Amino acid sequence: MFELYLKIRGSIISFDVYTVVIMIIYSLTALILYPYIPMASGLLFQNVLILTTIVATILLQSLTGLRVFMMLRYFYIIPVIYLMYDQSHLLVPVVHPELYDDALIFVDRLIFGVDPTIWISKFSFPALTEYFQICYFLFYLMPIIHAMELWRRNEFKQLELFARCMAFGFFFSHLLYFAMPAIGPRFTLHDYSSVNLDLPGFFLTNILRGIIDAGGGITWGSANPAIIVNRDCMPSGHTMMTVANIVLAFRYGSQLRWFFAIIGGSLVIATVYLRYHYGIDVLVGAILAIVVLTLEPLVNKVIRRRMIQP
Repeated sequence: MFELYLKIRGSIISFDVYTVVIMIIYSLTALILYPYIPMASGLLFQNVLILTTIVATILLQSLTGLRVFMMLRYFYIIPVIYLMYDQSHLLVPVVHPELYDDALIFVDRLIFGVDPTIWISKFSFPALTEYFQICYFLFYLMPIIHAMELWRRNEFKQLELFARCMAFGFFFSHLLYFAMPAIGPRFTLHDYSSVNLDLPGFFLTNILRGIIDAGGGITWGSANPAIIVNRDCMPSGHTMMTVANIVLAFRYGSQLRWFFAIIGGSLVIATVYLRYHYGIDVLVGAILAIVVLTLEPLVNKVIRRRMIQP
């Protein structure tokens, strides 16, 4: 029995710990502010299910060693990241209802001398808009593609390092949304309702915009989308995690590293071109990517020394 305990304990990966920590933070927040949090009961129940899934994947891999359960161990984090993103946006408006868009606009003008989204709009044309919208949408797929490549190549050590870094970075960015909530220049400096006229694309632009809006909390036909949109501009998680993905792709010698670099670099520009982010959001996101890549290995060492290794 003790040997099984040691085996299970040794099977814990730091991203399991990162997930449990953010779930505890969100669950405690939902309990403390229960009357004010929309769907607080659902949030708590969801976290119980996630915790059960984590425990089950650890047990199944430890007891069977089957490849299918190993895959579950590494890839369960993908849907959990998106679930934690949704939970953060149930909590942010209640915990910190103030918006900081005016401050971010002020900093942009101080640094750049212009509003970047307004300045870059003079270079817009439909083909470029279509390209940037596709790049922006691929943010959700590039880390998964990278992880699948590592899995296919049986590079499990690199896959673990990659999954740890992605989980740490995403959760870190989610928590930072509580510090300076903002809805972005498409609502403050531009007319959101006319974006399809101001920035037209070709075939996919409007469809992808609609999908991204839905993921950001905007339901179709919303009378006032600025009120319900997720307050996730600062920092730019798109920039932060895309830069981290590019760095790791070159570090691990990914066959797709130049694809990630070109599409990812275009994505960073798209965050401003498409009016989702202020310039300062992007700068801070790029800096935080380096912070995450530096900090996560140190945190992992502490976890392994004090919590995982017997």
